[in-house]
Amino acid sequence: MRYSTTLSMLSGIAALSSFATAFPQLAKRADSPDDTCGLSVGGVATTNGYTCTSANTGTCCSQYGYCGATADYCGTGCQAAYGTGCTTGGGGGGSTDPNLCGPSNGGNSCVTGSCCSVNGYCGTTDDYCLPANGCQAAYGICNSTSTGGGGGGGATTDCGPTGGNAACPTGQCCSPAGFCGTTEDYCQSPDCQRGFGTCDSDQTPAGASTADIPRPLIGSVSYDDDIYDCNDHGHIALTFDDGPYIYTNDLLDKLAAYGFKATFFITGVNNAKGAIDSTPAWTSVIQRMIADGHQVASHTWSHADLVTLTEADRRTEMIKNEMAFRNIIGKIPTYMRPPYSSCDATCKATMKALGYHVTYFDLDTQDYLHTTPETNQISKDLVHGIISAANPATSDFLAIAHDIHEQTVHNFTTSMFDDMVTYGFTGVTVGTCLSDPEANWYRNAGSNSK
Repeated sequence: MRYSTTLSMLSGIAALSSFATAFPQLAKRADSPDDTCGLSVGGVATTNGYTCTSANTGTCCSQYGYCGATADYCGTGCQAAYGTGCTTGGGGGGSTDPNLCGPSNGGNSCVTGSCCSVNGYCGTTDDYCLPANGCQAAYGICNSTSTGGGGGGGATTDCGPTGGNAACPTGQCCSPAGFCGTTEDYCQSPDCQRGFGTCDSDQTPAGASTADIPRPLIGSVSYDDDIYDCNDHGHIALTFDDGPYIYTNDLLDKLAAYGFKATFFITGVNNAKGAIDSTPAWTSVIQRMIADGHQVASHTWSHADLVTLTEADRRTEMIKNEMAFRNIIGKIPTYMRPPYSSCDATCKATMKALGYHVTYFDLDTQDYLHTTPETNQISKDLVHGIISAANPATSDFLAIAHDIHEQTVHNFTTSMFDDMVTYGFTGVTVGTCLSDPEANWYRNAGSNSK
């Protein structure tokens, strides 16, 4: 993940000054003035949250909280939320989810006999195993020749920028590696190459579009300023991105056991999981979130980088997710989080026009970097250091984690929640930590009739 610094210094100061009266804890992340970065420097917790920029020694923020440009800074443990240029998602042992592999999944390896695809999934067909399709030999086996097991997805046609900007035949998808096929490795969003064939993100939820519904800017929380922080001491806003997934119900059970509430930034059709409004498992878990008193928010339809899209496609990413929410819970959110924390001034203008609060975080758990039992302790130690050093009478946090990772749900959250109880913090939704009444978290979705 990365942060975008989109305001000039003067306009940023002016915007923050006008916003500080009602919400004094909201602030933009600052560029590093001293080559330190993140929320822990040399093992000592800090609230600075500095980001490395081109003005520093390097743009990578190391796991120890210093800016640099070598492998020591950009490699294992590099904090992608506080700089750019990280080259690894962390090392570690065997896969805890047998379907996930590669540097984007904590360096997990596939079980014996399986191949790690270009997108970080384990399998045994040509889609996963051929080097031409991007098979990752460091995380499983690869085959030098076709086994005939492509499932209709064997790479026979080049596509995309690496294939002369050619489009795939009708009904086929263009994979990140630039080959046409029909299996999930080719078609799953957000990696499927838009414009060069079919993608999962092309599907549209049933019912009328929400594009033209009224969008008054309800409530007193600003729609102009990015949200990084809470304004209610003693609370930690718990947020989980990219779900729902097979572990989310377990997380809801755990939240209930601790008496905590959370905000779920939901993506509609990412990672080949199926659309949230037409997959019963996801529909039921989202309905349970509402029934259990949690907050549901948008993380776009397909987890696309909104900055890279046209205005029309950027709106479509939000509208399709709205339609799915409407079909599931009968209303649509007013809070969103941009995938990859990427939303420039143009993107922010779109979000305001659609009536969304752009929401980031000031406590990065780094759970997405440490997804194995061996590496998960890094996230637990990081968060323990921050929470144990904070005074709930004067401190609050807006935390980010991901319910798509088994270790996050079954390991990390237990440690974090125990720390919160021990040191006097309560887990709440983003809306609650901003003192925003629940009525303002959603808007009327309009009629479902076309």
